[in-house]
Amino acid sequence: MNFPFNQRDSLKAGLAIPLSIALLTMLVACQSDSPTPSSGITSAPQGSGTPVGANQASPAVCGAGSKPETGLQGQVPLVDRESGRSEQGYSCNMELVGQYQGEGATWVNPSYSHCAYMGTTFTGILQKKSQGVQVVDVSNPAKPVLSTNLTSPAFMQSPWESMKVNEQRGLLAGVAVGPVVSAGFFDVYDISKDCAKPVLLNSFAGNFTLPANVIGHEGAWSPDGNTYWSTGLNPGSVTAIDVKDPKNPRVIYFGILSFDNHGFELSEDGNRMYLTTKVPSGIIVLDTSAVQARKPLPVITPIGSVTWKDGGTTQHSIPVTYSGKPYLLAVDEGGAGAARFIDISDERKPKEVSKLKLAIHAPENADIRAADTANNGTFGYEGHYCQFDKKIDPTAVACGYIQSGVRVFDVRNPLQPKEIAYFNPPAQTTKKAQLKGSEHATSVIGATADLSTDWCTSPPRFVAPDQLWVTCQDNGFMVLRFTNGAYPLVR
Repeated sequence: MNFPFNQRDSLKAGLAIPLSIALLTMLVACQSDSPTPSSGITSAPQGSGTPVGANQASPAVCGAGSKPETGLQGQVPLVDRESGRSEQGYSCNMELVGQYQGEGATWVNPSYSHCAYMGTTFTGILQKKSQGVQVVDVSNPAKPVLSTNLTSPAFMQSPWESMKVNEQRGLLAGVAVGPVVSAGFFDVYDISKDCAKPVLLNSFAGNFTLPANVIGHEGAWSPDGNTYWSTGLNPGSVTAIDVKDPKNPRVIYFGILSFDNHGFELSEDGNRMYLTTKVPSGIIVLDTSAVQARKPLPVITPIGSVTWKDGGTTQHSIPVTYSGKPYLLAVDEGGAGAARFIDISDERKPKEVSKLKLAIHAPENADIRAADTANNGTFGYEGHYCQFDKKIDPTAVACGYIQSGVRVFDVRNPLQPKEIAYFNPPAQTTKKAQLKGSEHATSVIGATADLSTDWCTSPPRFVAPDQLWVTCQDNGFMVLRFTNGAYPLVR
């Protein structure tokens, strides 16, 4: 169901904060005002064939100064958790330069210029000392410091996986997500002039913003920075917000395009969305050109899709090209799916070509995975968010693999990914009481966790010449440096 929006519909939608009321209001308003035909998207066809490349990334060779893993690739063994060994952390060809822990962080925490942005959990609002989004000034990478807190409505509630930076325009934005999903608020900040002192652009009165979203869980920018998109998880709603004038954002599209959905990215021209699905795990390629062109009654249509069985709850996608040939990297946050490359040369029939799995993800190690992670919250060794060093002819990709920590792969050949480094930070077992901003330590899905490892869920960012900036939920923001010549890589 595709529902173009006018301003009256947008305001009506945004004011309905409770999810059930918001959804009902949207559907009633849109069906009566915009009789646009359904796109007909229900689910993706099953099966993509056998990948022609690697099924598992070869392990890193650790050099001097490393603290290698003591078990399988990607594993923190139960004996290490129980003995306290995991509190020392594990590293391979990477070292810690500087850190700002604060009270911990939420799921996705971007960085830009010399700043990092750490969201905090909705669950800890009544207990946190540092509310909303923490702005970290990394002018001195060895000593990152808290600059300010962003407490506008969406950022105060917690933006979860929706807080994203648009590099081209220097904008930081996110939607209200709250405990898992919410409605209404969308906040956008100017970070182009001074990233350590973001300026709220769509302020209605002081720190307050008017509703400008429908349902929110995930979000991302079109590359030109003129459209911010949000998705609603269950059902699979998609909202497009016009941000050409960031002081007056407005909903220009709303539709329910699948049974469920999750994260996504868009093509460089904004005409394609690579939308992930939870059940079954997979990707739907959508034509978003009508929204990108600002047609008066935009309709989003499906082009192609692919699903797989060896994963679960696909989290997000990243489009890249190698010598002009287009691929996606898709990441699963469940089912030991990790990450995989998908060839989209024929966007009607995407196909898997290789996987970035670790040894711990192998089917024969399922019982080991279950035993290791049983007492450390809902998520185990799964993937969550990744980021390439560049999107045209990339050489490396870094990923947050939750309890496996931060993993870095040589992807100069996307068919044969090789792990080159990792950093699994020290378990914060004794600090649970202070981590009121950490989803892992405080939220419902992690409240009983023993914190025997961290949860690394944010997209790491390559910072020239040899650093990686990343946030993990318990350790907070960290500046890492590659060692032993592991990176940069030469083509």
